[in-house]
Amino acid sequence: MLMSRRRVSATPSGLRGRLALLVLLLVVAGSPWVQRPLSDFYVEKFYIEGSENETLRWFVEAAFSPGWWVSSDRYGGTAPLVVNDLGVLVLLAGLAFFTSRLAARRTPGWLACLTVGVLAALLANLLWWGMHEAFVDNVTLAPTETLLKNLLRSALIFGLAAGVLLALLITGLPGRSATRSIGAATAPRRRREGGLGMTTAPVHMPVGSTPGDVTRYLCAAAYVDDGFADRVVEDVLADEASAVAPSPDVDLVAVVRHCLAAQEIRHRRDLRLAAAFAVVAVVAPLWLVFSLLFLGITGRPGSQPSLATRGQRQPDRKVLMRTGIAAGVVVLLAFYIGAILSLVPAPGFVRWLLGSYLAGVPAALASLGTVAFAYATVVRHHLDIDRLLRTTMTRETFARQPRPTVPRRNWIANRLAAIKEARDGNVTLYSGYTPFIGYAASRSRWPLTVPLLPADDPAGMRARPAEPQPFTVTELVDHVRERLHAVAARAASDGAAPSGEEMLGSLLIEDRVFASGTTIEDDDRFIRPTTLAPATRLSAEAVEQIMLRPTGTVRHYLAIHVPLWGGDVVPSVFLHFSTVGKTLHLHIDNHVLGPVHAAYHVVDRLRGPLTPAAKRGLLVNALLDTGKAFIGAPFRAGRHARFEARHNRRMADEIKAMEQDPVYDYGARVSIREMAMSPEYHNYFQVVDAERITSLVQRHTLAAIREFLDSHGYDTTDFRAQQQTILNQGVIQQGGTSIIGNQAIGAGATATQNIPQQSGAAARSAAGGSDK
Repeated sequence: MLMSRRRVSATPSGLRGRLALLVLLLVVAGSPWVQRPLSDFYVEKFYIEGSENETLRWFVEAAFSPGWWVSSDRYGGTAPLVVNDLGVLVLLAGLAFFTSRLAARRTPGWLACLTVGVLAALLANLLWWGMHEAFVDNVTLAPTETLLKNLLRSALIFGLAAGVLLALLITGLPGRSATRSIGAATAPRRRREGGLGMTTAPVHMPVGSTPGDVTRYLCAAAYVDDGFADRVVEDVLADEASAVAPSPDVDLVAVVRHCLAAQEIRHRRDLRLAAAFAVVAVVAPLWLVFSLLFLGITGRPGSQPSLATRGQRQPDRKVLMRTGIAAGVVVLLAFYIGAILSLVPAPGFVRWLLGSYLAGVPAALASLGTVAFAYATVVRHHLDIDRLLRTTMTRETFARQPRPTVPRRNWIANRLAAIKEARDGNVTLYSGYTPFIGYAASRSRWPLTVPLLPADDPAGMRARPAEPQPFTVTELVDHVRERLHAVAARAASDGAAPSGEEMLGSLLIEDRVFASGTTIEDDDRFIRPTTLAPATRLSAEAVEQIMLRPTGTVRHYLAIHVPLWGGDVVPSVFLHFSTVGKTLHLHIDNHVLGPVHAAYHVVDRLRGPLTPAAKRGLLVNALLDTGKAFIGAPFRAGRHARFEARHNRRMADEIKAMEQDPVYDYGARVSIREMAMSPEYHNYFQVVDAERITSLVQRHTLAAIREFLDSHGYDTTDFRAQQQTILNQGVIQQGGTSIIGNQAIGAGATATQNIPQQSGAAARSAAGGSDK
């Protein structure tokens, strides 16, 4: 099953309002009250005065395009009046139709708006000319060649003006991001949330539940989201000199391999579509517009969403029947347009562009044949992807599948080795300011500063060392790690985790070193003479040295990850320890990786072979995608063919910059896991579980630190006060605004934090113990 990401608009009220305003402006501009003085000016200027200002003449004639009349005397009779007003109606309807079809896929840009304006004006003028030739006998027109030349010029000028007005009205209109199903067994493209006429929303997919699900979802994303596959290849694989951002619980090598394989499959489709595109471009280039119009009209009968709101429903046979009828009507229209264009006297080059030679038959046949071939190619591509996902990407089959083969190039093999090292490594080289790339944005931060003072042990207290025992940061980190491992082992052995929920038994603990990519040029720990990519794995001895000397741009963190929901949600807690003089510093940084896009979960909806109903859905959705695939195929195929040359030029420039710039940035700029992250959670309890696990890890971490300090004879009064502040107020905010006690969380929220008065160092630390 194939899914694609695109900008979708369900003709929102804002767009309808802007279209209505455009139509109203054109109606006013074409009204007799505006056209009459314009007509009088034209007669006086160019017939009475005999002005030779051709540019002004062209613009005035173009302004007559939206003109409509209510008096047949003014226009020369009833028949010419009807023909003229019908042409204006076609102009307005064409602008509305093309704009709505364009906005149904993305927010229209300036070029698209100009194209819509010119196309609508051209169709209206050609219809006006054809109807005058067929039905009006009592009006003398200019010679055909001159008339058509004037009509085409007027259509171009007025269409550009209408396109500018259209762009000013709707460019920047916020589109609605939605996921559209193209595969056979998926839900309809979108579901309605409030019944007929209400706004639409993405269809949510099943959630992850088994370890390794997130890797499977990202591998499926390579086939269902072309943009994701392109970004992985271009920004991660092809960027040989950069470090690779880590991704907890994700097999990055498998994801990259599947992205390369998906690109090759798509390239084979694009080559066929590019060949079909070339046929029309050679026979009659302007008929490419008709081909896209053909696909838009025939796809419209199947584009209406189902009224079902609680589940998926595939289109029935009536949809295919309506689509076939629409296609038949457009086929007849193609030959009619070809015959009309063949009557236009024009130079040979223009006749080639219009396809008007030989009664327009070759152009019509080439356009129709190309559309049929393109549609069959897209259907075949969707069937291949559907079959691949059903047979290799389901939860039952994914683990048993061999990895896809990749092109045999040395640089790809070396880069995959660097990606594998980053997957298994313990170093994050980051670009920019924030070091925690690959783990999502920080949700909360807590700095603790604890004075290392001797414990006051009155009589009756448990035995403590007579004097505080010195310790190193390494010993404290080891103690915290052992404590968390013991807790995780108990959680795994108890077997008390509710169904569908991961407990601390899935906890992963690692030592992770963070370093800025602009500061490692002369650092032998990271730069290797044999590879372009920096090292992302350090020895235990090197990590310990960094841990003991927490200065400069290289720092150590104890990283705790707990993959939940099959790795689709990963809370992470980063702990940085350091001692300066008689003070222990602890910095806690909490992160939560949210689930990947719902569209990537589509493989969990595949059950059994492709059913007839699902195949109908695939046929309808393939028709809706053919236009975009067809028009973009030559550009995508050309870009794919130039990939190796583009990569070589890029790396040559990077190597020169590496040699010349002492602060060359080796840091990772993108994260595969983060680029696939959904903006929203798919289940309420994903948020609950992430918050619960983060709080649990923090609680056991602080308990381990307190236990360690107690056992070494240090006073923990100050630490207990700060610990209580963190545990009582450590709330993860997932969106909106929340007020908890005297704490406000969310955009624009403010609150005053009141901390009980304490004495000594405890008061000073508790007053500044949280930073959220």
